[in-house]
Amino acid sequence: MALFCAGCGASLPGSARFCSACGKPATDPTSASIARGPFLRPRAGRKFAGVCQGLANQYGWDPSWVRIITVLLAIFVFPVGFVAYALFWVIVPEEPLLLPPVTNLNTTI
Repeated sequence: MALFCAGCGASLPGSARFCSACGKPATDPTSASIARGPFLRPRAGRKFAGVCQGLANQYGWDPSWVRIITVLLAIFVFPVGFVAYALFWVIVPEEPLLLPPVTNLNTTI
């Protein structure tokens, strides 16, 4: 079974311990011991608003398939697909911006 990075969605070989794209530890999505965090729209690896990438990261799915299914739902079940995507975009929070700690270089008082 193919592995995908939970952080950026990159495809990983079965023997990978870390993602070569973002450096996060690689885990098997079929493993029951995976501790999943809150459902967030990630900043890395997203194409439009991060809804499909967030769903793929949360459930360990391939982001390409999630995007294909989303487009098919938007086309064939016209209002439902767009409304569901828009609701996810509005309701699901975006991943917080990770900023480095601020250092005060001014040593004069």
